Amino acid sequence: MNTADLARLQFSVTAGLHFLFVSLTLGLVTVVAVTQTRAALARDPEARATGMLRVRFWGGLYVVNYALGIISGIVQEFQFGLNWSGLTHTMGNVIGAPMAIETIVAFFLESTFLGMWAFGFRRLSARAHLVLIWLVALTAYASAFWIMVVNGFMQNPVGHDAGDGTARVTDWGAILTNEATWYALAHIAGAVALLAGLFLAAVSAAHLRRDHEVAFFRPTLAQGGVLAAAGAFVTVVAGGVHLVALEGYQPEKYVVMMGETGPALDEARAAAAERYGPGDWLPPEWVGIPSLLMLIIGVFLLLLAWIPATAARRSDAPLSRRRFRLGLATKLLPFGFIALVCGWLSREVGRQPWAVHGELTVEQAVSDVSFGAMLATFAALTGVLLVLALVDGALLSHYARLGPAGAFIGGPDMFPGPDDPDGGKEAGGASGRRAAGSAASGRDPGDGVDVHLTY
Repeated sequence: MNTADLARLQFSVTAGLHFLFVSLTLGLVTVVAVTQTRAALARDPEARATGMLRVRFWGGLYVVNYALGIISGIVQEFQFGLNWSGLTHTMGNVIGAPMAIETIVAFFLESTFLGMWAFGFRRLSARAHLVLIWLVALTAYASAFWIMVVNGFMQNPVGHDAGDGTARVTDWGAILTNEATWYALAHIAGAVALLAGLFLAAVSAAHLRRDHEVAFFRPTLAQGGVLAAAGAFVTVVAGGVHLVALEGYQPEKYVVMMGETGPALDEARAAAAERYGPGDWLPPEWVGIPSLLMLIIGVFLLLLAWIPATAARRSDAPLSRRRFRLGLATKLLPFGFIALVCGWLSREVGRQPWAVHGELTVEQAVSDVSFGAMLATFAALTGVLLVLALVDGALLSHYARLGPAGAFIGGPDMFPGPDDPDGGKEAGGASGRRAAGSAASGRDPGDGVDVHLTY
């Protein structure tokens, strides 16, 4: 293993872990925003209070994952300067602006809006508070867009000129409309919805298997199952469309992912050598394995993700008796994370040996540092991210097990009403207490409102 291999390994570990934080964050923020919108539009004070209790519970899990994800993102940013100075020197004029915009959006706008939302339950009007969570969601997806602009350029470099060895933008329109960016965005949008739905269903099912907070978690079990099924459908369709487009701008990757062997592989290798010069420009053949696994899991989840939602149907029998469907919800969640990792490997390893496809190799992009220095940064940054992942998992598990009683965002008397200019300090508090009492008794305080599916 040389320095470039170690740099690649470091990037794969740190970026892969950070991607898991981001994926769950993107999915959960949409769930929280939609849930708060429904609560704000509810006319019945008790239903509104119950809806806001759900916002506090799921919003708390979102905030935990977001906070640790931000730290992992900072760790990720270090790598560009430490390990990939060749990339920034050669392509900095192109990728620098989108990355700077993403940093401003994520670390300033999104974080500011989220802080105002998290601490503004009692200090802001209901309308202003609702606007804030939607601003958080919009800036989260805007941040993802700008990162994908950079990644899309690295997959399919367009709209630039690198005649003298330094890239310069010639057409921002081409860069921003890059097919490698937009196909991937559609695929990721489906994947994060799938993951969020699996997460909602798994947490809800874990409580319902013990007949705990049935009124609170019955609707979110249904919502999670439907959202996961819809996300799986979008993911599979977008992935299929993207695969067709891939043949046009990354033919070498397409051939390997499709499992071609013999003459077809030799022809692709010869065509790449004619295009880029002598050498073997095909990605490693094993990249087809995560690609195939991602496809299998996607179809598997498409067929099964909706089944737990059927356990939420009303009946006289306790929900805990529907053990197969509730157990299925908890067992499907890990497959969502596995599919995301497989998708990331397919996209990034499939670009090898290029850092920027057809323009800059990994060997040219890596910094001129010693193997020992690269090993030290690998150990330090990977260690930090592994600790963050463990802490994130422990905190999510802890607060998820506590249920609505452990909701720490806002407070028990912080339920903004749609027409309450002071944030619902009085009426909301009473409604919140009534909702908590109804949930404890097993009655659904949101009957007729919260049982409807969100998506």
